Amino acid sequence: MPLGAIRYRALASPAFITRHFPNGVTAKAWVHAPAIVFGPDDLLQHRYLTGLGVEGGFAHHLCPSSEGFIRLAQTGFGWGLIPELQVQAELATGKLRELLPERPLDVTLYWHHWRNDGELLSALTQHEHHHAATWLVAAAR
Repeated sequence: MPLGAIRYRALASPAFITRHFPNGVTAKAWVHAPAIVFGPDDLLQHRYLTGLGVEGGFAHHLCPSSEGFIRLAQTGFGWGLIPELQVQAELATGKLRELLPERPLDVTLYWHHWRNDGELLSALTQHEHHHAATWLVAAAR
Protein backbone atom coordinates (compact mmCIF):
# COMPACT_ATOMS: atom_id res chain seq x y z
CA MET A 1 0.00 0.00 0.00
CA PRO A 2 1.38 3.44 -0.92
CA LEU A 3 2.56 5.69 1.91
CA GLY A 4 3.12 8.73 -0.25
CA ALA A 5 5.92 9.96 -2.48
CA ILE A 6 9.34 11.39 -1.88
CA ARG A 7 9.86 14.50 -4.01
CA TYR A 8 13.14 14.80 -5.88
CA ARG A 9 14.37 18.06 -7.37
CA ALA A 10 16.91 18.53 -10.18
CA LEU A 11 19.57 20.60 -8.41
CA ALA A 12 22.98 22.07 -9.07
CA SER A 13 25.25 24.80 -7.77
CA PRO A 14 24.82 28.31 -9.17
CA ALA A 15 28.28 28.10 -10.80
CA PHE A 16 27.40 24.78 -12.47
CA ILE A 17 24.18 26.24 -13.86
CA THR A 18 26.05 29.26 -15.24
CA ARG A 19 28.70 27.05 -16.82
CA HIS A 20 26.53 24.27 -18.27
CA PHE A 21 23.21 26.02 -18.91
CA PRO A 22 24.23 29.50 -20.14
CA ASN A 23 21.35 29.58 -22.65
CA GLY A 24 18.81 27.97 -20.36
CA VAL A 25 17.83 24.40 -19.65
CA THR A 26 17.71 22.76 -23.08
CA ALA A 27 17.80 19.15 -24.30
CA LYS A 28 21.28 19.67 -25.75
CA ALA A 29 22.55 21.12 -22.46
CA TRP A 30 21.16 18.15 -20.49
CA VAL A 31 23.13 15.69 -22.62
CA HIS A 32 26.43 17.50 -22.07
CA ALA A 33 26.01 18.64 -18.46
CA PRO A 34 27.40 15.89 -16.21
CA ALA A 35 24.92 14.32 -13.82
CA ILE A 36 25.60 12.67 -10.51
CA VAL A 37 24.14 9.16 -10.30
CA PHE A 38 24.03 7.22 -7.02
CA GLY A 39 25.13 3.91 -8.49
CA PRO A 40 25.10 1.72 -11.60
CA ASP A 41 21.54 0.51 -10.88
CA ASP A 42 20.19 4.01 -10.19
CA LEU A 43 18.04 5.03 -13.14
CA LEU A 44 16.39 8.06 -11.54
CA GLN A 45 18.26 10.62 -13.65
CA HIS A 46 17.62 8.51 -16.75
CA ARG A 47 13.91 8.43 -15.95
CA TYR A 48 13.85 12.17 -15.37
CA LEU A 49 15.60 12.99 -18.64
CA THR A 50 13.37 10.58 -20.58
CA GLY A 51 10.37 12.42 -19.12
CA LEU A 52 11.83 15.64 -20.54
CA GLY A 53 12.22 14.06 -23.98
CA VAL A 54 16.00 13.62 -23.69
CA GLU A 55 16.84 10.16 -25.02
CA GLY A 56 20.07 8.19 -24.99
CA GLY A 57 23.16 8.45 -22.87
CA PHE A 58 24.42 11.42 -20.92
CA ALA A 59 27.60 12.34 -19.09
CA HIS A 60 27.54 11.26 -15.44
CA HIS A 61 29.60 10.43 -12.37
CA LEU A 62 28.80 7.75 -9.79
CA CYS A 63 28.60 8.64 -6.10
CA PRO A 64 27.14 5.97 -3.80
CA SER A 65 26.85 8.30 -0.80
CA SER A 66 23.86 10.53 -0.12
CA GLU A 67 26.00 13.09 1.73
CA GLY A 68 28.72 12.90 -0.93
CA PHE A 69 26.08 13.29 -3.63
CA ILE A 70 24.99 16.62 -2.13
CA ARG A 71 28.59 17.78 -1.67
CA LEU A 72 29.42 17.01 -5.29
CA ALA A 73 26.39 19.00 -6.43
CA GLN A 74 27.32 21.93 -4.15
CA THR A 75 30.88 22.04 -5.48
CA GLY A 76 29.72 22.14 -9.10
CA PHE A 77 30.76 18.61 -10.04
CA GLY A 78 27.38 17.83 -11.59
CA TRP A 79 23.62 18.10 -11.30
CA GLY A 80 21.49 15.53 -9.54
CA LEU A 81 18.04 14.56 -8.39
CA ILE A 82 18.03 15.06 -4.64
CA PRO A 83 15.17 14.62 -2.15
CA GLU A 84 13.96 18.11 -1.29
CA LEU A 85 13.66 17.11 2.38
CA GLN A 86 17.39 16.47 2.47
CA VAL A 87 18.48 19.88 1.13
CA GLN A 88 16.08 22.47 2.53
CA ALA A 89 18.92 24.49 4.08
CA GLU A 90 20.99 24.39 0.87
CA LEU A 91 18.01 25.59 -1.16
CA ALA A 92 17.23 28.36 1.36
CA THR A 93 20.82 29.67 1.30
CA GLY A 94 21.18 29.36 -2.48
CA LYS A 95 24.02 26.81 -2.32
CA LEU A 96 21.87 24.65 -4.56
CA ARG A 97 19.37 25.85 -7.14
CA GLU A 98 16.64 24.10 -9.06
CA LEU A 99 17.11 23.54 -12.76
CA LEU A 100 13.41 23.07 -13.48
CA PRO A 101 11.34 24.07 -10.43
CA GLU A 102 8.12 23.15 -12.22
CA ARG A 103 9.33 19.57 -12.90
CA PRO A 104 9.93 17.66 -9.66
CA LEU A 105 10.06 13.87 -9.77
CA ASP A 106 7.89 12.09 -7.22
CA VAL A 107 8.78 8.51 -6.33
CA THR A 108 6.05 6.56 -4.57
CA LEU A 109 7.04 4.66 -1.43
CA TYR A 110 5.13 1.55 -0.39
CA TRP A 111 4.64 -0.21 2.91
CA HIS A 112 4.74 -3.98 2.44
CA HIS A 113 3.59 -6.38 5.12
CA TRP A 114 1.95 -9.74 5.63
CA ARG A 115 -1.84 -9.82 5.70
CA ASN A 116 -1.81 -11.82 8.91
CA ASP A 117 0.63 -9.51 10.58
CA GLY A 118 -0.42 -9.66 14.20
CA GLU A 119 -1.22 -6.89 16.63
CA LEU A 120 2.24 -5.31 16.82
CA LEU A 121 2.74 -5.08 13.06
CA SER A 122 -0.81 -3.77 12.63
CA ALA A 123 -0.05 -0.97 15.10
CA LEU A 124 3.20 -0.18 13.29
CA THR A 125 1.38 -0.12 9.94
CA GLN A 126 -1.22 2.30 11.29
CA HIS A 127 1.55 4.47 12.75
CA GLU A 128 3.41 4.55 9.40
CA HIS A 129 0.29 5.56 7.48
CA HIS A 130 -0.63 8.21 10.02
CA HIS A 131 2.81 9.88 10.02
CA ALA A 132 3.84 9.41 6.38
CA ALA A 133 1.95 12.56 5.32
CA THR A 134 4.23 14.60 7.59
CA TRP A 135 7.24 13.89 5.36
CA LEU A 136 5.89 12.68 2.03
CA VAL A 137 3.79 14.27 -0.70
CA ALA A 138 0.57 12.63 -1.82
CA ALA A 139 1.29 9.79 -4.25
CA ALA A 140 -0.11 10.07 -7.76
CA ARG A 141 -2.96 7.70 -8.41
